[in-house]
Amino acid sequence: MPTLEQDLVPALVTSVPVKRLTADSCQVLINRLGRGSPEVTIVPLGISLRLSKKGFIEAVALADSDQVFQITVTKDISFAMLASVLKHPRYLFVAFGMARVALLIHHQFGVDVRSVDLSTMHDKSPREQQCAAHLARKLWGTVRAQGIHNLWWHHSNKDLCLRTWLSACIAEESASIMDKVLKVDTRNASPLQLACLAQLVLNVELLEAEQPTQVDNDFEHVRQNGKDKIILHNARFKTKIRDSSQTIVHFNGGQATARAVGLKGRQTQLQLLKGRLPAKVTKVRVFGREEATNAELARDEFVLGILRGTEAMDMSSFVRMLWFPPRKTKRGKKVKAIGAVDAQTQITTPSYKELNASQQAVVKAMVSADENLIIVHGPPGTGKTTTIAAALEHWERRREPAWVIAHSNVGVKNIAESLVKRKIDFKIVVSKDFYYEWHEHHYVDISDHLVKSDKLFGQAAGVAEFMGRSKVILCTVSMLSHPGMDNVGVFRHVPMERLVVDEASQIDTFEFMHLFNKFMPTLGKVCMFGDPKQLPPFGKETAPKMKTIFDFQQFHTSAYFLDTQYRMPVPLGDFISKHVYGSKLKSEHKITANDCVKLIDVRKGKEESAGSSWKNMEEIHTIVNLVKKYYRHPDFCIITPYDGQRAAIVAALKAQKLPHENVYNVDSYQVGAQEAGCIHKRQLTPSAPVLFLVLDRLAPLCCCECDRNSQEKNCFYVV
Repeated sequence: MPTLEQDLVPALVTSVPVKRLTADSCQVLINRLGRGSPEVTIVPLGISLRLSKKGFIEAVALADSDQVFQITVTKDISFAMLASVLKHPRYLFVAFGMARVALLIHHQFGVDVRSVDLSTMHDKSPREQQCAAHLARKLWGTVRAQGIHNLWWHHSNKDLCLRTWLSACIAEESASIMDKVLKVDTRNASPLQLACLAQLVLNVELLEAEQPTQVDNDFEHVRQNGKDKIILHNARFKTKIRDSSQTIVHFNGGQATARAVGLKGRQTQLQLLKGRLPAKVTKVRVFGREEATNAELARDEFVLGILRGTEAMDMSSFVRMLWFPPRKTKRGKKVKAIGAVDAQTQITTPSYKELNASQQAVVKAMVSADENLIIVHGPPGTGKTTTIAAALEHWERRREPAWVIAHSNVGVKNIAESLVKRKIDFKIVVSKDFYYEWHEHHYVDISDHLVKSDKLFGQAAGVAEFMGRSKVILCTVSMLSHPGMDNVGVFRHVPMERLVVDEASQIDTFEFMHLFNKFMPTLGKVCMFGDPKQLPPFGKETAPKMKTIFDFQQFHTSAYFLDTQYRMPVPLGDFISKHVYGSKLKSEHKITANDCVKLIDVRKGKEESAGSSWKNMEEIHTIVNLVKKYYRHPDFCIITPYDGQRAAIVAALKAQKLPHENVYNVDSYQVGAQEAGCIHKRQLTPSAPVLFLVLDRLAPLCCCECDRNSQEKNCFYVV
């Protein structure tokens, strides 16, 4: 019998026997139960899965502390024997992230499993998860922590088998606790709920499998700080090194290794682990993955609670509206999840009177008591932020609490700036991680409304001091899930009665499920704004069944549409309207001449991989030539959909000693940053033909802003 060698936990055996089976030849596992001690009624068994890129379970590993069984699953053989093992009443399966494993097993094999989640078995709160390396160190002392982490990030046969075996060893060593912990049991949810949850967690699994385990850091300088301390000054927020027990930092290809133990602004503090810091550091690479975010932990906690029977999935009316809508009673008849607009709703605020008819209809629906869920499709430049601000002004005057969230800090800040102009009382909660030394300059004009999360969470008794009398609170989706918000009583001070979501077309709705459940007692109104024709949520290509609010069919006919854009010159607006929005989008702008747009077809261009992103060198050369010949001195900005392309454009401009400061990807571009001239690169998938008319991929063009009253002929190059 083949064996796997392990040195991850020196206190355990070094050779682990592995028996390889197929899904239709698992009788040996049933036979093992018959040979067991009659006094032992429950047999704990480690379990792990390996998924294909399309989400099919292609391998199942089962293990006790003595042996691993690796079972190959294919679509052309019967699952019946494997299913009989998985549903056997004497087996108690154990794993880290057991809720996901149980859901995926039920989804593919149609069997209920009773199991234990190892990551939460020692903690009172499911939010306080412990990884395998941490538990192994507590049980056996010395371990190779990074090697243990790698077992869960990689999916070779050895990784699959050893993580299953280690899970079984941890379970057997924790036998006294196993009987006391709440069991994960798929019978705690209905078949419809299980099918829904399985697809949602499958999307998460597919996305996590694609996350890199090696990332290069952009740094300005690195210096030694004492015998074994290192200070690294990060150059980019996106690649900054956070403190993490799950990552290792390599300098110059491993000449020295260190662990990040602290982060303050741009500076990361590291503990030297091995080697000596080179006199000249030329490359810094981070190996591993950081811990789950607060939003991810809250999401997983909710799913785990459902399968443990401590949470009910369908208690929230908003969860029912989205994932369990009523069936149509007649063919073709619309079943409304939300009611009609109350025609008697009176809005007297000045900003409301300045809105166009489509904007007024949305605001009226937002403040009306008749509609619980408002979905607004707002193309670029149609005044989504203005419309949101008008509703907030109405609520603020009536002292009615409202929360506004967006996917990005930039999106939240843009709304905040609009509220300042209208003199609306509000607070914006920003994380220290994002604010300090990185983006402080963006908050100068709204500093009177700024609440820094580290200050807020450090003053449990002083939430009223920070929030004051404000009833309008802004933050990101992630911040809304931060446990500190509950710990200091923010939601008691400003109840979650109304929730406005901007950038909803970029957010997987699964991120809202636990929030809808959490705020069920008070939440009565949800308003979602976005544009499904622009950027999809991150990872949509990897997990194509991921849904934003605009993908739910039951809302297609009831969603509102903002029908007038003021951002783009009329030729651009008309073009976008015809080819993207079915000619429903009107344009109002003083620039009407067709020569404001120039299309450049780079026939030889081809997308190529640039790490986890993409670049196209022919298009980069074209852009550099445009800058060299026409924009060496005038103001301009460059927008590209790919971060790999952004970095390559910057490098090419630098090499030619040309201006390179205003090069953005779509996410980082600040609307209205430059008004004089913009160079745009078209957004295409790598497999798309090199043509401009890929009409559902025009986000860079749509996101740029020209002053609607400007007489200048801003020139847009689409490469």
